[in-house]
Amino acid sequence: MEDASPNFDPKVQELTVRAVRLFSQADQATKDLGLKAEPGWMDQVFGGVKIETTKFDADHWDGLLSRAETDLEPVVQEVRTLKASLQKATKEMADAQVLLEALKAVSGFSADITGLGSLKRLRAVVCIAGKTAAQELKNSLPDALIESQPLGQESMVLLVAVRAEDGTKLDRTVKALELRTLSIPEAFPQNPAEAFKTLTKEHDEASKRKAEFEASLVKIGKESGGKLLAVRDLSEMARDMLDEARVSGDMKRMATISGYIPAKNEQPFRDQFAKWMVYSEKVTHGAEGVEAPVLFENPRGISLWQLVTREQGIPGSHEVDPTPLISLVFPIFFGLMFGDFGHGLIFTLFVLFVRQRTTGTKRQWTNIFLITGVSSMIFGAIFGEFFGYSLYTALPFIPPIAQYLNLDLVNRTVSPPIPDIAVFVQLMVISMVIGILHLTTGLGLDLFEAARAGERVEVLTEKLPALTMYVSGVGYGIAFIVAGFKFNVLASSVAVPLLGVPNNVLGGASMAVLIPSMMVILFGKAIAVKAGKEKDLSFGGAISNGGLEVFEKILQFLSNTISYVRLAVMLLVHAVLLLIVAGFFPLSDPALIPAWIVFNLMVLALEGLIVYVQDLRLHVYEFFTKFYAGTGKPFRKILPDRQRIRINWT
Repeated sequence: MEDASPNFDPKVQELTVRAVRLFSQADQATKDLGLKAEPGWMDQVFGGVKIETTKFDADHWDGLLSRAETDLEPVVQEVRTLKASLQKATKEMADAQVLLEALKAVSGFSADITGLGSLKRLRAVVCIAGKTAAQELKNSLPDALIESQPLGQESMVLLVAVRAEDGTKLDRTVKALELRTLSIPEAFPQNPAEAFKTLTKEHDEASKRKAEFEASLVKIGKESGGKLLAVRDLSEMARDMLDEARVSGDMKRMATISGYIPAKNEQPFRDQFAKWMVYSEKVTHGAEGVEAPVLFENPRGISLWQLVTREQGIPGSHEVDPTPLISLVFPIFFGLMFGDFGHGLIFTLFVLFVRQRTTGTKRQWTNIFLITGVSSMIFGAIFGEFFGYSLYTALPFIPPIAQYLNLDLVNRTVSPPIPDIAVFVQLMVISMVIGILHLTTGLGLDLFEAARAGERVEVLTEKLPALTMYVSGVGYGIAFIVAGFKFNVLASSVAVPLLGVPNNVLGGASMAVLIPSMMVILFGKAIAVKAGKEKDLSFGGAISNGGLEVFEKILQFLSNTISYVRLAVMLLVHAVLLLIVAGFFPLSDPALIPAWIVFNLMVLALEGLIVYVQDLRLHVYEFFTKFYAGTGKPFRKILPDRQRIRINWT
């Protein structure tokens, strides 16, 4: 080892330079053709844009880049030639347009102004002015020779001549009055009318050439766009990979490469590189000084929901992957808020249509929406909702949501009966119970992660007390409501609904757990400081932080729990909106059927978007914040997968 600076493999360095040059050429050509490296949703769904996969056969990188260069060269040269011609035609058309605008006003002026610029004893200009400006010009230049010809009711063309020594004064006056001077290039006839005709012809010819060059570029984009984008992807991938692989290490006669591989691939990796020296060891996540990447994988079906998890980030070394829970809870929440068999069916059919026209990540998202659409259909059948009409006679699982609301959905009226308020309360209580279970799961996972990471102080002073504080706080809240919203819950012995225990027992047991939990959060860190287990805080700072922590958790737990009421609210809003639509546009009147369809589609689109956003919020904001930070470092392949290319190493 001669020095600590890394060496570069000259052969790989040469390949890297070729890849960079190749990518630059391909990228510029795609921009010139107006091609998109990644077509958007609208392009794929409604434009029918397909992502073609190009197969490359090669036995080494040199041959692979050579083939890519061979494929790219004729396309790049043709695009460059057409682009240069297009730019030239565009400039010629723009120049002609500028002169046409200048001559448009005097296109009927047939005087020949040749020689005005070559006068020796006079300085003369031809300009266009309004009547007021023409009078001001005459007043400013009383000794000038001025001839005029009307160009209409408001404008006129002026020939102004002064002595040569007064030329500067003439220029200042013309500029001050903002007069437009008439100047025809020498290449054109000096007669304005003739010049206008010549320029019009040249402008039309340039415009025609421009259209032909644009059409040729569009044709190249259609015929060779897929190949060009494939070469762009290949060169970009080669550039990034070779740039990393060119570092050969610190030794003079030996090259080294190091990184991470999935543990399941260790033996195939050793077999592949058996002729070289290979050393590998299992990574211990969380070990000091080790920041290993995370191979974010889940079983097929569950892995689909990793897209939602990635909204927060991938799991760190000690974090629990929430994807399996998301795969179960996310579609249930969506179905609860958007429970209508008819709307769910239309939504599912539309997603199936979109799915057939998309690829890659976009297709994964359509699979997620497909599952949520099916969930909407299931819950719609359970609720007995079909475009707001009752299905309970055909699917008698439970009475439809409209029956809960005390509404007549068969004989609809614009002003329906007043709904039963108790039903609203019941649905909101159910929503909050679901939220309590969801949040408790998150707090439990937070405790589990801290215990797995060996954070004993955090477990005893923060994680465990937070869980018990929330659960006991929920119990006390129920006792408080049953007691008629009175804090003296011990005085009420009424049986708690569903639980069946006396209210004073529930309240007393909850207080017995709630108060100690709050005390631990308040003073736990301070005790740890005194015991020498916590060195980052002072005793006073620990107590201050503990007080703020207790206050914050009370507000946070309360707001988080109430937030799940949106599950019931969105369901009720959906039912009411469809009730209004059916009330104003009853299907009994055939003339109103088109309006009924349009408004149903509007409700579907609006509510589908809102419900998705609310579902995502309940997970990312309410649930993830209890235990999940998403601080993991993603595992990245040195040769990443690409949609447009497939390499077959022969």
